[in-house]
Amino acid sequence: GGFGELTSIAAADNKLRWADMNFSSASYMTTAFWVVVLGGLGSSLIPYSSDQAVVQRYVSTPTEKAARGAVWLNAGMSAVASLLFFGLGTALYAFYKTHPESLDPTFKTDSIFPLFISRELPIGIAGILIAAVFAAAQSTISTSMNSTATALVTDFVRRFGWQAPERSYLRLARTLTVALGGIGTLFALILAWSDIESALKTFLTIIGFAMGPLCGIFILGMFTKSANARGAVIGALIGVAVLLWARYFTSMSGLLYAPLGIVTSFTIGLLGSRGRATTSGRAA
Repeated sequence: GGFGELTSIAAADNKLRWADMNFSSASYMTTAFWVVVLGGLGSSLIPYSSDQAVVQRYVSTPTEKAARGAVWLNAGMSAVASLLFFGLGTALYAFYKTHPESLDPTFKTDSIFPLFISRELPIGIAGILIAAVFAAAQSTISTSMNSTATALVTDFVRRFGWQAPERSYLRLARTLTVALGGIGTLFALILAWSDIESALKTFLTIIGFAMGPLCGIFILGMFTKSANARGAVIGALIGVAVLLWARYFTSMSGLLYAPLGIVTSFTIGLLGSRGRATTSGRAA
């Protein structure tokens, strides 16, 4: 029915609502507006402060101004991309509501778009789109694998005293890249077979749970002068403990794991560092 039919279906089924303005005491368990905003800020802050794959792009820019411009450009493009993706989801909803016979009811939500590509698009267009998806994924994943392998060799293997020629370090990094790729593929298969509501939501939950405390420690080192190793370790450990409590003893939305881990690790790390500094000053 065209764009007019699409908007009428979306409006009738409440698919054009921008956000869930729920501020009740139980909204922390939902995808309310404030939960999405805080979760999005935390999940975005993690890679831009502590992810090797992103930080290495900072240092590749010629000036601080260029790095700042790249960050703002990415922010603007991300907003446009988000609108595009949400609009695409709404369009898919309208299409399959008017063509219910084309939808396999056993498919998960994340499988509907690939189903549409494979069954509804012309063969040539479908192939180009699939190739584009693989190219985008490969460029992102390869960056993460290579940067992680480099960090392991530089920050652990070399630091702990293993002396070897540069060629051996390079060979080890390549081996680690292959191993990391295998581990990543295994986790992808586990997620594909798991009964999860949304791959994106699950990804944000995992990132917040695993990287939130680390990001808090990085921010502690960036913005305070009193931070020390003892306070950082205490902050990280308590940050992990708080996230474990939130995961297993509360109904908190996984989107809030990132800001919770960041704030807890930063606050406890700062207090632990100051406590150590105060004790040292009294002893002196």
